[in-house]
Amino acid sequence: PQARRDAVLAELRASGDSGEPWTREARAALDTWHGRLPPDARPVQTEPPHCYAAGCVSHVTFPDEASFRAAWERASSLAPSAHGAHLQLPPERLHSGQVRVPWLVLRPDRS
Repeated sequence: PQARRDAVLAELRASGDSGEPWTREARAALDTWHGRLPPDARPVQTEPPHCYAAGCVSHVTFPDEASFRAAWERASSLAPSAHGAHLQLPPERLHSGQVRVPWLVLRPDRS
């Protein structure tokens, strides 16, 4: 899972930064997706989305495994209202016990 996550993120970065019109909706969709999580599954930290030509990514950090799992289960049923596909990549478990996970909205014409 870690290799898959790293490969997807590397591919996004390699596509180059983007400020194309579609990224506004993708950024808003990621914000909406974060906001729809119930309070008991809210992340401790949400990084602002960064958009590349291939898609936009936001890293969310949960305080512990339990809150991450609750969010993972619920987030899969939340449509972020973007035209592009959305997905959660495999998480990174930090030494602190926190769990960091990338959430993505892919470019609409590449979904």
